[in-house]
Amino acid sequence: MTKTTTACVMLPAERLDLFNAERLARRPELDLHFIPYSDPPEVRQARKLRQLTPALAARCPVLSPRDEAALARAEIAIARDLPLDLGRRAPRLRWVQAVGAGIEQLDPPGLAELGITLTNASGVAAAPIAEFVMAQLLAIWKELRLIDQQQRDKVWRRTQTALVAGKTLGIVGLGAIGRATATRARAFQMHVLGTARRATAGQQDPDVDELFPLAELDRMLTRCDAVLASMPATPDTAGYFDAARFAAFKPGAIFCNVSRGAIVDEPALLAALDAGRPARAVLDVTAVEPNPPESPLWHHPSVHLSPHSSTSMEGYGERLVELFLDNLARWQAGEPLRNVVDPGLGY
Repeated sequence: MTKTTTACVMLPAERLDLFNAERLARRPELDLHFIPYSDPPEVRQARKLRQLTPALAARCPVLSPRDEAALARAEIAIARDLPLDLGRRAPRLRWVQAVGAGIEQLDPPGLAELGITLTNASGVAAAPIAEFVMAQLLAIWKELRLIDQQQRDKVWRRTQTALVAGKTLGIVGLGAIGRATATRARAFQMHVLGTARRATAGQQDPDVDELFPLAELDRMLTRCDAVLASMPATPDTAGYFDAARFAAFKPGAIFCNVSRGAIVDEPALLAALDAGRPARAVLDVTAVEPNPPESPLWHHPSVHLSPHSSTSMEGYGERLVELFLDNLARWQAGEPLRNVVDPGLGY
């Protein structure tokens, strides 16, 4: 007889269909419960920064008695956010499958102390994010913003645009997103440089043309026409791109951040943009989200700002379910899971 495992899918009400309920309902080994749960943005931001106050904690959603009972039985949770006081409310919980690559708000060290394994969804959004990065770079080099404005202004003037082939892209963080972007950049005949935490001098990597140890990052930056930040947000990477880092940029370069806003010193970036190193910044993330109305990022002429628009929901649910079901089979067989988060590293 198949052992039944209780699992809770905890997502915003409008996102509960992200998981294919009909497909999962056909799994006899799953006692599946869909619980609408989503922390307010300011609560999620505070939990990411470990700055949750009692006043903010009071704004966390309240579960119904039925949902509390399901959570108390759950061995698995699939979630973007989790309720507070998880040890008391979910004493049987042993595995959390995050629905995204970013997991700071889930408190990996805290889950580890409770004996709970955390896996992220790294790779699920890699293709659409890489496409977004290339679209933004192409839009800048091909002056699409100016051309669009000229159409609205009824100006018929030929615009000089740049050749993408032969340009150099530097990728800081060779995870799934970095590698997916490298593949697409090479298709445009770009020269791709990369660096990663574990890279060593002289090491080669099949996805990039040249690999640099992290200690040589500034040397790499001097050669790049565009720099992609696709590294994880951890205590070690907070403010990683600061004034000194931007000073190493090639004049006229583009800086693109699809990681987390916390890795960028935003005042330093704005000053660097005014100096032309970099000349443009593509920011799909900001230090505080939603980006405050008073933020100068909104109106700086060299900033291309978007609210986490790089991830496409088209096909996301299917890829997420595939990852979850693969990990479920591994979990039931006692095999290592994919995308296990190291609580010490934060990714």
